[in-house]
Amino acid sequence: MPIDLNQFAMNPAEAALLKELVGSAKPKRIAEFGSGLTTRFWAELAPEARITTWDNYPEWIAELKTAFADAPWLPRVDWREYTVTPEGPRSVEKDAVPWDGDPFDFLFLDGPRSAHPQNFGRTGTFRFATKYAAPGALIVWHDAHRPHEREIAKRYFGHCARKRRGSVGWCKWEEPCCVGSLSAALRRMNPFA
Repeated sequence: MPIDLNQFAMNPAEAALLKELVGSAKPKRIAEFGSGLTTRFWAELAPEARITTWDNYPEWIAELKTAFADAPWLPRVDWREYTVTPEGPRSVEKDAVPWDGDPFDFLFLDGPRSAHPQNFGRTGTFRFATKYAAPGALIVWHDAHRPHEREIAKRYFGHCARKRRGSVGWCKWEEPCCVGSLSAALRRMNPFA
């Protein structure tokens, strides 16, 4: 029985903000963690972009490929499965997924999902962003209002000017070259990200 994808739709305020962010970024290379309706969203809003989307549930990827089988944008999407490593609760620092391609100019972090909390933790996806974001890339993360996401955003993106509206957080990626500056110190203390 096919999954009703609409049950995973973002609320209208989130969708409007994401549309604004991707519209301003005009990305050519998108990385997404947590495949789903947002995969279609990026493909439709950024018609020139190549999208690499990772999910840690192979059944979900198969379901999405079936649901989107007739979509004209499907050839621009590279579907990838990954395993969250090392195993353990989210307090265990997770590894970034390896990548050997070009850096990304837009990254959306909304996974791994928490359906299996015994091996949940987004630190690996945030670490991925620090390794594979192009200078000036827009990094967007969902669930930014949660204490754990706020903590890891501060840890990995603390040197960047972070913003948050509702459950969506974002920043423009900067290399942490000036970590000792006053502006960098103020960004690390940003209570809104």
